[in-house]
Amino acid sequence: MSIITKTLLKWYLDNGRILPWRVSPKDAKAGQTPDPYKVWISEIMLQQTTVNTVIPYFKKFIKKWNCIDKLSQANENDILAFWAGLGYYARGRNLLKCARELAEKFDSKIPNDKEVLLGLPGIGEYTASAIRSIAFGESEVVIDSNIERVVCRIFCIKKPIKQSKKNIKKYAHLLFPEYNSGDFAQALMDFANFICKPKKPNCTLCPIAKSCLSFQNDEVDNIPIKPTKKIKPLKKGYVFFAKINPNMFLLERRPSEGILGGLLGFPTSTWDERKFETTYPFEAKWTHINKVVTHQFSHFKLELEIVLGEKVDPQFDNSKYLAIEDVNFDLMALPTLMRKVYIKAIQI
Repeated sequence: MSIITKTLLKWYLDNGRILPWRVSPKDAKAGQTPDPYKVWISEIMLQQTTVNTVIPYFKKFIKKWNCIDKLSQANENDILAFWAGLGYYARGRNLLKCARELAEKFDSKIPNDKEVLLGLPGIGEYTASAIRSIAFGESEVVIDSNIERVVCRIFCIKKPIKQSKKNIKKYAHLLFPEYNSGDFAQALMDFANFICKPKKPNCTLCPIAKSCLSFQNDEVDNIPIKPTKKIKPLKKGYVFFAKINPNMFLLERRPSEGILGGLLGFPTSTWDERKFETTYPFEAKWTHINKVVTHQFSHFKLELEIVLGEKVDPQFDNSKYLAIEDVNFDLMALPTLMRKVYIKAIQI
């Protein structure tokens, strides 16, 4: 075991975060073992999402669906409503698909076999490795974006991360111990959060600074090398906020496929990179109010112009739309984009 590995494991023992899905090293020594279900749920939620954002969602999720059996019987709309605000909604759909497959084929237990895990919905190389190492104590090299940054700095890898995947994995193999690989993965994640941060890393408190090649070569602030940023395309469209009386408005459930699939939201036009003529979803008195909601998706920016609707034609297709009373409305049931629409529309 390298001096870096020993030092970080000791650092983790004293400084590791207390997280609701985690068993601390001290508790592990006292005989407590991780719950594979909680490890799995947390790893799915943590994809593309920060720990601080995930914690309250995780606690509520576990309170409502505390085991695979209960989760497997959930309604997809309930899962997606819960997921509102976390983003990347395919994770929620895959979580439900995976739970149903685990209930049907694996007696509601999470398997320890790597190939089996990789065959389950929503589980890729990183998640499978994290589950095996953290939940089952298996020897795995676990690499997420935070660990990539730490490895790049320790070994002074002077290429953008996307071009250095093979090197990062090779060097990570030198660090990960045969035993306690789960603790070491979590040690690296916490170390990346507290010390080896993306910006302004705290090298004065770093327990492995003397072993860090980037620190020795005064390159810490330059590594990882930042790739050239691609300009995200801008898409535009219209979003329709229609009231059927002063205290009631209309929502629709979006198609199951595509962006925000299966979620509640206000009707919108198609989203395109050019301006086009408005096509209204149903007959009403529509007013363009020159108010725009902006939102960033992972691959593009979006601008939606709000169009207000009043005097809705009573013959509109009420099977497609949900009439919602303001007084009973839970804003958290909407994804972030639609929350922005609601907040801006009701101010008018």
